[in-house]
Amino acid sequence: MGVGFGLNYQPEEIYDVIVIGAGPSGSTAAIYTARAGLKTLVLYRAEADGALGVTQKIENYPGVPGPLSGFDLLKIMREQAKSFGAQFVRGKVIATDFSEEVKKVFTIDGREFRGKAVIVASGAMERANKFKGEEEFLGRGVSYCGVCDAAFFKDQPVAVIGEDDYGIEEAEFIARFASKVYFVVPGSKIKAPPEIIEEFESLKNVEILLRHRVLEIVGDQLVKGLKLKDVANQEEKLLEVNGVFIFLGGTKPSVDFLMGQVDMTEGDCIVERGDDDLRPWSFRSWRCSLHQYKTGCDSRRGRL
Repeated sequence: MGVGFGLNYQPEEIYDVIVIGAGPSGSTAAIYTARAGLKTLVLYRAEADGALGVTQKIENYPGVPGPLSGFDLLKIMREQAKSFGAQFVRGKVIATDFSEEVKKVFTIDGREFRGKAVIVASGAMERANKFKGEEEFLGRGVSYCGVCDAAFFKDQPVAVIGEDDYGIEEAEFIARFASKVYFVVPGSKIKAPPEIIEEFESLKNVEILLRHRVLEIVGDQLVKGLKLKDVANQEEKLLEVNGVFIFLGGTKPSVDFLMGQVDMTEGDCIVERGDDDLRPWSFRSWRCSLHQYKTGCDSRRGRL
């Protein structure tokens, strides 16, 4: 049975391979598939996405003299894949349909991409835990998509909870509509390239709140505010906002878009069954298929 979606975007191209994720694993997969003459599309969430993209300093990566930022290393990997013909398109994947010979991949902005094979290299940076009030107000002021919902908050104050390049890019889009954007960062700094942070800080209707821990999203029928704790002085505060956008990562495998079409463990890892049991179109990267992993040790598994 197929997965039903009413999306207006109907692509004409059919790729040989669609890679979901553009970190070290996905970029490496794209290098090999594109170099082998396969028409390759790589879908990625943000320019400095993933654990490597937000790493500030690397000086022990083999063959690449350092020090350099993880973002710079990521750009080198992607450029190498592009040199062999791989196409990189920004778009957060939210759903897939593997029911037919040509597989479908859907992004959050309503686009549909089709391919004969799919490589899952989406990493493990999803949140496992929710904020108090998050599920209660989902769709009633809480959102995970700026492109989808920013226009609903035109000339209204909102909060954006984020900490990296992905959160910044979403907040910049939301700031086009909202009267005020509070960018709430749980840690002491934003994990993004300096030039991106500098441009973000220049926006007049954006206020950045570093070291603020989310306590609760509050409201009645709709969101009315966000309770925070300022870690620096241990004071609690209430932001009076009508919307809360959440763009935080974690350590949970990023595979919700598979929608039960692939065998998974209780920890949301793709089940390893050996090469003989792999579906002919299905491939998975190291970090999506093992319970334990280390940043910087991503490697592609599977076969083509």
